Amino acid sequence: MLLNFVIILGTLGWIHTTLTLPGIAGMILTVGMAVDANVLIFERMREEMATGKHMRSVISFGYDKAYSAIFDSNITTLIAAALLFQFGSGPIKGFGVTLTIGLIASMFTGIFVTRIIFEILSNNKGFTKLRMLKLFPKTNINFIAKRWIAYTASIIILVAGLGTYLMRGEKMYGIDFTGGQIQEYSFASPVSAEEVRKSIDAIGIKDATIQQFANKNQVLIKTAADETTKISEALKTSFKNNPAELLRVEKVGPSVGKHLKKNAFLALMLSLGGILIYVGIRFKNMIYASAGVIALFHDVAIGMGALAMAGGEMDLNIIAALLTIAGYSINDTIVIYDRIRENLKLYRKASMKEIVNMSVNQTLSRTVLTSFMTLLAVISIFLFGGEVLRPFSFVLLAGMISGVYSTVYIASPLIISWHTRQAN
Repeated sequence: MLLNFVIILGTLGWIHTTLTLPGIAGMILTVGMAVDANVLIFERMREEMATGKHMRSVISFGYDKAYSAIFDSNITTLIAAALLFQFGSGPIKGFGVTLTIGLIASMFTGIFVTRIIFEILSNNKGFTKLRMLKLFPKTNINFIAKRWIAYTASIIILVAGLGTYLMRGEKMYGIDFTGGQIQEYSFASPVSAEEVRKSIDAIGIKDATIQQFANKNQVLIKTAADETTKISEALKTSFKNNPAELLRVEKVGPSVGKHLKKNAFLALMLSLGGILIYVGIRFKNMIYASAGVIALFHDVAIGMGALAMAGGEMDLNIIAALLTIAGYSINDTIVIYDRIRENLKLYRKASMKEIVNMSVNQTLSRTVLTSFMTLLAVISIFLFGGEVLRPFSFVLLAGMISGVYSTVYIASPLIISWHTRQAN
């Protein structure tokens, strides 16, 4: 983890990249996601140890068997990161750059560096056993039996979330997409949004959107036109005993906003299309790819719906979050698909339902561990990343929690349904 972090910082310095808040979020997120490769390898090593192999064989087989899942899951996230860089602007490009560097660094440290450490340790004759705690005992949960309940629950949540999104209309889109101006003020003492609104209404600006920060001293004012001078004077007059300092002003023209909106949604669609093609080629079966992308649509839609229901706005940071969800969510799915592919060769007489259930149970410990570690990183962004990154991290939280659920209850069961239909 430390080496991964150093590589990210060193590369950013080498290419003279300016570090933005989304860029820092990308660093934190990649450190959380880098755990995934290590957990995959350790889980495989644990399985090999259970067969009584020598430690050198345990290390060799553990890394070899985990490699394909690590490679595929990182490539799909890299597809999303590349599109962030291609279609993003400013801070979003920074997020895409740090995400890309972090993913490549995590593959290097996870696959090569840790293996070198284990190889050195295995040269010691006393290194004959590796103690590992087990999060879960061997499970045999019938996940597939609950799939129709899960389908129904997903439809209800999606209808509620996307219905709210559509009902809000243009109010759903932030200044990045609609055009306008953002002004951020910091008051000497706490102030209420209602007081600020009265002050602005008094000078005839009725279309302003006011957002208050958690510390109550700062407010964000969004207007359709350039009203900085008028608003600053109004606040100076209304709050003589509580002076306000103008921290920043951002302006986006309407035509630029439309262009950004078009590019953002194009990036999202291309990301899902790229993942569909890649997974289809790697697994030589479009059933796997289609089921995986339906689960991705599900997770992205859950993120959008959660944002709408929480009263948030769609901006470039949120598009970055949605693309990250698309890239990350497929990770879990690919790990289970990789195990399904392996078990199909080992248990030729088992039914598809048995194979899928077995695969989900075998990878359950890894799913919980890696999801928990990545969510810790996202929660840290949510709690300590400031108001600008809070909607971004909120959408990530909603989408990633949905990703764990959809892998087990959407992507995996869909394979059974379509496999059975194809067989008939």
